[in-house]
Amino acid sequence: MSQERNLGLVRTAVLAVAAAMLAVSAGADALFYREAEKEGRLFVFASAAAFETWEASGNLAAPVERKAMGPHGETVVADSDAALALYRSMHALPAGPLMQEKPDENKARISWKDGTTTLETDNARIALTNRVQFRFTDDMPEAPAQLPGTGHPGESKASFRVRRAKTRLEGWFWRKELTFDLSLAWAGPDPGVSNGTPLEDVRMSYDFSGHGAFRVSVGQFKVPFGRQEQTSSGRLQFADRDLLSGDITGPLSGNFTHGRDVGIDVEGLLAGDLVEYGAGVFNGNARNALDNDNTKFQYDAHVTFQPFGNVAYSEGDFETKDKPLLAIGAEFQNNNLHGATNANDFDTTTWGGYAILKYKGASLFAEYFPRNLVPETGASFNSDGYHVQAGYFVRRDVFELAFRYASWDPTSAIPNNDQSEVGGAANYYVKKHNLKFQADYRKLEDKGTHTTTKELRVQTQLVF
Repeated sequence: MSQERNLGLVRTAVLAVAAAMLAVSAGADALFYREAEKEGRLFVFASAAAFETWEASGNLAAPVERKAMGPHGETVVADSDAALALYRSMHALPAGPLMQEKPDENKARISWKDGTTTLETDNARIALTNRVQFRFTDDMPEAPAQLPGTGHPGESKASFRVRRAKTRLEGWFWRKELTFDLSLAWAGPDPGVSNGTPLEDVRMSYDFSGHGAFRVSVGQFKVPFGRQEQTSSGRLQFADRDLLSGDITGPLSGNFTHGRDVGIDVEGLLAGDLVEYGAGVFNGNARNALDNDNTKFQYDAHVTFQPFGNVAYSEGDFETKDKPLLAIGAEFQNNNLHGATNANDFDTTTWGGYAILKYKGASLFAEYFPRNLVPETGASFNSDGYHVQAGYFVRRDVFELAFRYASWDPTSAIPNNDQSEVGGAANYYVKKHNLKFQADYRKLEDKGTHTTTKELRVQTQLVF
């Protein structure tokens, strides 16, 4: 027998004796050791009681795992550090620490929940969400209105459409206070978007308070004005927002809120979520504009009182159980374009107020916009609007019915020219807003042009 082999046997024997002594001192049963293979993993025991429990139930109270330690690359599962030490000695493996090795904390961890795939490390978190909406629309105008692509006034027109297809990345990096939000839209730009890029949101934020009370954001995102506009299009009771909201802006537009813009704002939650606030300065010419198209800025602000807790930006009541949720808010927007161009520019000031009530599957939402427009030449006038929406879960969190009414006056200087929308919706939720089927029917009436259009929309949404 060679000297090298003798040394190997001596080394193995010393390891075995040392491991046995350490195992006994660590709480293993004297002279007990057992190995068992199950489902491609190798289980090792230094406790007879632990082995008997495992045989009966298949469970270990505090397993210690080591991947690829087995003779054929199996995962070794020990009932204790003592059992792992005995396994090392029995198989003449290099000595390792008796205590469980600390995992690599900076190793990426991937998880999926509710349509969102999340990648996490010690220094960053990135959440990926995709959302698609497939829609069927049947527009049914009444004469004398005629739709493009039809042969005569009053002819209906039906079509299929990918209404939205979006990818969103959000999370934090370096510090949890430093967050980002990037959203891209693949289904084509909405009317009024300044150019055809897919960019929707690009937002960098820093929470100076560390607990959500004072966060500063820069980039392109929704301005803090208009409760329904700030609510994601994926969390609506109807297939889309009503005629008061949208991406088109202008002094004579029915869209009191125009969604995204480029600028800076501050926002936060105060007094234990009792008060939510936001205020910002923006270019005022909607999203994806290369720069400001004039020398003026748009100013927006809102404040919300929530006496019973935070009210999510989500229509329908999935939240309440034994107590109601209430939100009462006030809003402000101003864009003074006097002197910005050679045209007769407007100084437009819009106030807003809204209330939301949710309780046991019922939801009620109302919002009012008094708007004043002052042209450079000529008399000022008002252009007010409001909307009311109610919903109720006939079957809680599964089947919901909703009703909506919206109206606005283009100008108080001309009588009987209001535009209105009235409609109803039925929603079937499979995974709440992440997988749902919607159908709504509405009537749009313009008293100024004496035209009426009825519309049926059927839509499904999937978040993945």
